[in-house]
Amino acid sequence: MQPSDGGYPLTGPTYPTGAVRPLQIPVQTQHAVGVAPPGHTYIMPEVNPLTPPPADLQLIRVSKPWKIYGRMLGTVIVATFLAQLIFMVPYGAALNNPYLSICGGVCAAPFVFLLTFFRRPKLVHLQRAVADDNGTNVHRLAMGGSLQTPSKTRFAHHIVRDDSLLDTPPSKTAWMVFAGLLVITTFLTGLYFTSDTGAIIAILLFIIIGIPAWLLGFSIPVVAWWSWCTRRLGLHTRQREAESWLVAGMLSAIPALTINSMIFPIIAGIFFSDYIVQLLMPVISAPFGEEICKGLFVLAFASSIDTPKRGFQVGFTVGLGFAMLENLIYILSSTFGGPIAFTLTALLRGIGSIPGHAFWTGLTGTGLGWYLMKRKAGDRQNVQILNEMDEKPEDQQLEWKLLDPKSGEFVGSESPEQAVVAPATELLGEFRLPLLEPYTVQHNEARIPIPKHPLIGLILAISGHAFWNGTLTVIELIGIAADLSDGEIIALSLLWSGLLVCGVLLLGREIIRSVIASPDSI
Repeated sequence: MQPSDGGYPLTGPTYPTGAVRPLQIPVQTQHAVGVAPPGHTYIMPEVNPLTPPPADLQLIRVSKPWKIYGRMLGTVIVATFLAQLIFMVPYGAALNNPYLSICGGVCAAPFVFLLTFFRRPKLVHLQRAVADDNGTNVHRLAMGGSLQTPSKTRFAHHIVRDDSLLDTPPSKTAWMVFAGLLVITTFLTGLYFTSDTGAIIAILLFIIIGIPAWLLGFSIPVVAWWSWCTRRLGLHTRQREAESWLVAGMLSAIPALTINSMIFPIIAGIFFSDYIVQLLMPVISAPFGEEICKGLFVLAFASSIDTPKRGFQVGFTVGLGFAMLENLIYILSSTFGGPIAFTLTALLRGIGSIPGHAFWTGLTGTGLGWYLMKRKAGDRQNVQILNEMDEKPEDQQLEWKLLDPKSGEFVGSESPEQAVVAPATELLGEFRLPLLEPYTVQHNEARIPIPKHPLIGLILAISGHAFWNGTLTVIELIGIAADLSDGEIIALSLLWSGLLVCGVLLLGREIIRSVIASPDSI
């Protein structure tokens, strides 16, 4: 029995025992979907092998902005335990206690695995059916089952990495959640002072909402600032890259913790008393140790930084990651102090310390972005010059003219006698004349200058950090010297903290305006 010219169904009829089995027709002979003659069975084709995805492939997915929030929470909790346990390794070595070091290393291993598991690459199995007159109507799917199309199609499937763009929750929504949390805790604070019964009710209610309040208090402001920065800069950012910057900021807390808690106290203890060491830690150890560690982790992403805006974005995100881990510890400690301590700590750190860390490290990233942009532009210019040299006669020398970096005009006349002659051999290697670099005048709306070198950015970051911590320390010392009560010192510190927060917000607004106005190329 021969098949007809049409296609065949996926299943055929059953036959009693002893009946003549129908002829099985290979799929290669099928070209259309139709009605198979009675007694025929359709044989599924083999699964096509995996192929590389096309270059113009674009994936579309449903927006789930709050999904990244859950991933961020899980990552920072794991990173916090990891930082504390890894710190035990050098701390045990400093105390000459190998058991403490071994215990810290062994206990840290599961958290390293969890962090690696959370950061594993996200792969997408993409299956496509493209219209093709030379194709077929039925295809076997790689994961089981089949696909039947009304017209002839060509089936292909690929394994691609999920390079979806960063999708963060709207900053307004995050701030509304944070504000609602503060309203609730403020209400509990007022209830606490009404009466003894009110105090008991307030404490019981705060115990009930303690864990959710802690989770929202240390994390929601980070989400809000992250979303604000991403949307203001308007840069196309892959989610996996942005998450890597955030995790890098969390991991930068490990060496910073080692410097602040062990290295600096040991070195400073040689020259100063314990009291002086405690005073110098927030002014010297924290600014230098934390900003240098964060800056080194920003430098680790130098390959993806090509402009000041991208450098600022990377630095800002790294700073947010560091602040998130630090905020977790501060907010957790304040939670045990009741609704009053929680409200004040969450408010000051949410709108002050968190953006402070982000903007300070953002300055370091901005300086790195400027430097890398100039360097890459100079490399491209050198390559162009070398290519032009290859087209010239070997006995011809290049004539260079000095360029005034302030005016952008050539120095001297057009005569060869006053021109600076450089042999072609000097253009090889890393040699580059600074005065011959491209010079352009940028007309932008920048209100304050931004760093154009990573060292300058790092110095500004350390200075801002030291000013924040140092002035608060000075306020406390002034209160002690003036014989003020503890309540008066706290009130004075809160007042100054409010002024610092306002200063950070105003300065940060001007910084990001100048960053947005910075050029994308030279």
